[in-house]
Amino acid sequence: MNPIRSLAVALLAVTSVAHAGYCEDPSEARASLPALPEVGRIGPSALFDGMSAGNGLEQLGQLAREAVVGSADARGAEHASLAAAQDLKQTEAARAASIALGGALGVGQSRVDGTTQGVGGTGQASLTVSAPLYDGGRIDQLAAYRKRLLDASTGGVVTSRERVVKEATAAVIDRNRYRLQLRVYQQYVSKMGCLAQSLEKIVAQDRGRSSELVQARKGQRQAEIARDEAVAALRQVDARLRLIVGGNVSPWGAVGVPLLEVPDLARVTDDIANSPEVRQLRLQADAQESLAKATQAEGAPQLRWQVGANAGRAAQVSSTAWNAGLTLNYTLDDGGAVAAGTRAAVERASAARRAQEALVNERAKLAGTYHDAARTSFQRANHYAGVLADSDQVRNSTYEQWAKLGRRSLFDLMSAEAEHYQLRVAYVNALHDGFQASLQLRAAGAGLLPWLAPELAEPRPAAPGR
Repeated sequence: MNPIRSLAVALLAVTSVAHAGYCEDPSEARASLPALPEVGRIGPSALFDGMSAGNGLEQLGQLAREAVVGSADARGAEHASLAAAQDLKQTEAARAASIALGGALGVGQSRVDGTTQGVGGTGQASLTVSAPLYDGGRIDQLAAYRKRLLDASTGGVVTSRERVVKEATAAVIDRNRYRLQLRVYQQYVSKMGCLAQSLEKIVAQDRGRSSELVQARKGQRQAEIARDEAVAALRQVDARLRLIVGGNVSPWGAVGVPLLEVPDLARVTDDIANSPEVRQLRLQADAQESLAKATQAEGAPQLRWQVGANAGRAAQVSSTAWNAGLTLNYTLDDGGAVAAGTRAAVERASAARRAQEALVNERAKLAGTYHDAARTSFQRANHYAGVLADSDQVRNSTYEQWAKLGRRSLFDLMSAEAEHYQLRVAYVNALHDGFQASLQLRAAGAGLLPWLAPELAEPRPAAPGR
């Protein structure tokens, strides 16, 4: 049987009560015997969540956008990118001519040969224009450093978005897992409750079977405990999801459908080098190399041209002056400060390169692990698909032998029921383990955003003038 077809058959068994011959809800019995869907017509409403329908990829895209909009981390990364753009603008402004205007007002007295000439107001105004003429490439390298930091910061926006989208999607998958578990356990509670009611009628006629009633009630309480645990888990993951995407939490029941397709491992591995985090580390390393060159250029002669004019008045005496020329600043000995700063930047660049290599290697290992986990989980789910049909037949046969022939004990019947519902829960877990592994596999490569919301994967770089 086609693997996806097998998943469909088993999921239909998981989300409805199979035909068991007793304690049967007619509506559930009808739901347990549907026409088998074709692979291309598998509906997420029937497969994953009877309360929800829709296109799984569209639901994932909607979830990604809502998670990014509601994320304080993503907004913080955007502000950091804007700050980096202003840092670049500040650095580039150092190339332009600077114009300085100065002035002073006051009262003064002048004396010549001991004789007071007069007391009057004083004032002075000056205008100076200067610009760098030669700096050994320091400003250019600082601008390159800031530009790469801006690119890395823009990449950090994508990295932050990726992180929140992966967290939100993982939470939704877990929520769907517990919703299905809850549905299965609720059906188990109903079955055990119906069995206990049947035994109450039997015990009313035959007091010798009271122990069987106690046993059935114990099974019912155990089923209720399992159901309550699923309720608690669902409540916790639902609260976590609301913290990520806000109060408007959609059903998103079909999100697992696209994750049934496991990406090719070689393609994922090739995409690792272009993932947002790896690009960010690469740009940070490039930035540190530019900073090293800028720091080294500080030891070169710093030459500026300057033009200035000033006018003043002091105690009825006026004066004007102007000047034009060059200023030179060259440090003969700085005690090794420039060399140390250059070396520090080079070492930080090397550290970023090593971090980049380590991240690529770690992602490659994780990709192999997730790929194997996804395939193994879906294969395990397919095995459960076959076992569930056998389990259903076993529990029906056990019921017939217990109720009509007296060849099986109540313990045998309850064990068969417990095993069947445990298999259904195991199937749900195997399937959602596969979803999680498939999700992590895609995230380890190029990321989730190019797949779900491409417009969020390449944010417009912040303009230096914003």
